[in-house]
Amino acid sequence: MSEQEMSVKENTDKVADTLSKVHKKVTDEQAKVSDRVTDKQTKVTDKREMIVEKAVAKALENGDKLTQNRITILQLMTENSYITKMELASAVGFSATSIMCNIEYMRNKYLRRVGPDNGGFWEIIE
Repeated sequence: MSEQEMSVKENTDKVADTLSKVHKKVTDEQAKVSDRVTDKQTKVTDKREMIVEKAVAKALENGDKLTQNRITILQLMTENSYITKMELASAVGFSATSIMCNIEYMRNKYLRRVGPDNGGFWEIIE
């Protein structure tokens, strides 16, 4: 092998080694970011679940019965406070009238509408 070929091979090996180190660092950083995102998502999910659990506990204290349908509606509202009645009906599989009746039952006890009908959002009362 000529001297020039050996030099090219050494440089190629150095570049490959450097790329390997960079790849490892990037992979490690991605894992750290992924762990942080997962932790934050878990915290958000836990908080949402706690809000619904508090509403259910409040209903039990008051002697009200929150059906599974109403609990599902509350869960969907905690995930997306801007969800519409039609989106709820589609997600749950009920009619819009059924959704409206369930919302009316829970209104002012467990949830309230903040803002206008068009552009407002749902807030779970804790």
